[in-house]
Amino acid sequence: MHLTVRCAASTGLVAATLILAACGDSTPPAGGGAPAPSDARVRFIAIGDPGTGSDNQFAVGEAMAQVCASRGCDFVVELGDNIYLSGVSGIYDEQFETKFEAPYAALDVPFFLVLGNHDNSLGPGEGSANRRGDFQVDYHYRSDRTSEKWNMPARYYTFTAPLGSAAPLVEFWGLDSNPLAAIVPDLDPAWLWPIYGATQLQWLQETSQASSARWKIAMSHHPYLSNGLHGNAGSADGTSPLVPGTISAQPWKEFVEAGICAEGFDLHLQGHDHDLEWIKPQPQCGDTHFIVSGAADSPRNFGDAERNEVFYQQDQVLGFFWFEVTQGSLLGAVYQLDGDGRPQVAFEKTLTK
Repeated sequence: MHLTVRCAASTGLVAATLILAACGDSTPPAGGGAPAPSDARVRFIAIGDPGTGSDNQFAVGEAMAQVCASRGCDFVVELGDNIYLSGVSGIYDEQFETKFEAPYAALDVPFFLVLGNHDNSLGPGEGSANRRGDFQVDYHYRSDRTSEKWNMPARYYTFTAPLGSAAPLVEFWGLDSNPLAAIVPDLDPAWLWPIYGATQLQWLQETSQASSARWKIAMSHHPYLSNGLHGNAGSADGTSPLVPGTISAQPWKEFVEAGICAEGFDLHLQGHDHDLEWIKPQPQCGDTHFIVSGAADSPRNFGDAERNEVFYQQDQVLGFFWFEVTQGSLLGAVYQLDGDGRPQVAFEKTLTK
């Protein structure tokens, strides 16, 4: 596994080599690695908004384990709101056990996580306390964790797959959307979106341009496009983009268009809205497909099911996405839990290149 991160650290994880960038350094690592072999394959699950410790979260964890047993999984990506309602208060907060380790005990694969608004909050999700999110980064480096599943080496970072291979087939960018889309901005100057966003954007552009991976996938909590209750960036929660600050997620919209869209990413995996959506590419964003996978615990209704054109969408169900990537194709499958908690395929689609 090859990781580049925003801030340096010295500890290891998942019995793999870490290559860490210096804090604040946006310089990409030297060399992109050889192309992946023709028979390389990567399989993973994408979930979002899971962290309540409820029966629903345990049921989804068991369903994920069943899919991994039948179709294979190399890892899981978790798209934020990892710990409800207000994140954690330190690296020994018991919520790491009750809302992550225990619900996913049946899964013996690494998780790669990004931060959501609830992870960075003092109240129920306003997103004004980014320092609380830093505890989830620190947990990655805690040496006496129950397992080594939790991988969040920085607030934004990259990793390549197959894990452990010097020849990348897929590169993932874990992004930090909260400082650019919070309902209530963080008053600490370190998190001011014009500066923090520009630094992260430069890092994204430089690492993307240095990548030799066949497929490029971004993952964030806040969506660029969504038919859910929160809606599209730029008019999030029905807020005008003319309203100052980040409440409309206009800074996040501009970030995505200058980074993910301009760099030609294949997929953008998103959470925040508690439903399942595969949104069609939009003219302003080239061939990028948008996935909303936020139904891992507390499903909700759509906000406007006609807001964006989709290949598939479903609200009010528990579920997740499973993907298989090869040199020439990316297969995505939507799994929904039936009344007995069993995972059932609701939709499949294949992209080719």
